[in-house]
Amino acid sequence: MKALYTITAITLCVYHTQAQQISPGALYAASGSGSANGVSVNWVLGSLNTFSDLSVLPVRLISFTGQVNAAGLAELHWKTAEETNNLGFEIQKSLDGKSWELLGWVDGAINSRTEKSYQYVDQEFVTTSYYRLRQVDTDDSYTYSRIIRVIPEKESLDRFYVYPNPSRESKVRVQVPERTQRLLLYDQLGNKLGQFEAPGTEHTITLPHPGSFMLQIDTPVGSKTTKLIFH
Repeated sequence: MKALYTITAITLCVYHTQAQQISPGALYAASGSGSANGVSVNWVLGSLNTFSDLSVLPVRLISFTGQVNAAGLAELHWKTAEETNNLGFEIQKSLDGKSWELLGWVDGAINSRTEKSYQYVDQEFVTTSYYRLRQVDTDDSYTYSRIIRVIPEKESLDRFYVYPNPSRESKVRVQVPERTQRLLLYDQLGNKLGQFEAPGTEHTITLPHPGSFMLQIDTPVGSKTTKLIFH
């Protein structure tokens, strides 16, 4: 029992003496370490480098976004609130979110205590792409940002629609985004009535009988379902 009290006291002492590190804006993760009476403690709360979270950068990265511009190219924007020994940003690109290649470079401000805005345009943007920043220090150490995705209009799920709908005829036409992998037809009970692989961007479906149906597409961007009515 005495040994248990000793360990508890040491743990409490370490808790009060550990150094803490909080990720940008205290929004993503926290870590810390410390020691007392010969005992060392390291801890991590949350995740410091995942697909969806901003990693801990030597700059305060307050935003990183991407969009399709008027020319149809991927335009990346990011802002920092503070920079320390920031040499610059390497922009990396992937078509699957796993394998990465160098796309470009943007110089950093080295040291700054004011908000800075940055921009980069991907001149080779033709399909859904993933992007991340590799922030490089003046001593060549580096960290990664979160990953973002930019989808061209031709591959957007918003291009999925059926006409006419409602329909008084058994045949309906379906418009789908480019790179659609499959088109699936279900009845209102969820029973699959048909599956069409690689349907292209337009497809004609013949409905078996009047009623309500669900039409679903699967694409590399995601899936979407719409209701179809045949009177």
